[in-house]
Amino acid sequence: MAYKLAWEANGVYWKYSGNISGQEIIDASTEIYGDPRFDELKYKLADFSDADTVDISEEEIKLITLQHAASSRSNTRIKNAIVINGNDERAKIFVDYLSSNSGWEVRAFDQLNEANQWLGR
Repeated sequence: MAYKLAWEANGVYWKYSGNISGQEIIDASTEIYGDPRFDELKYKLADFSDADTVDISEEEIKLITLQHAASSRSNTRIKNAIVINGNDERAKIFVDYLSSNSGWEVRAFDQLNEANQWLGR
């Protein structure tokens, strides 16, 4: 597994490392949305700063977006911060797609400390 989840008082932080597949992102999302703590979340922080590669298809992006959209109906207040390599065009496309197609506020950051500040973490 190339990710680790950490449940916190107001949110969830998950750290990706190494070579990441779209299926791993789907699996992490499924794990979070299926957890009883999900209804109390105020933020989600996905940290890709240690990811070497992210191999994600357009179909996987659409599926993740559908997961977000469905889950945003049961918990409307979640802020989503995603830490990415600013030069990764595929990651930018992914974040843009999530931003425009889910009910949550989604922002990308180059630095973890910027994401933490935005989330009030």
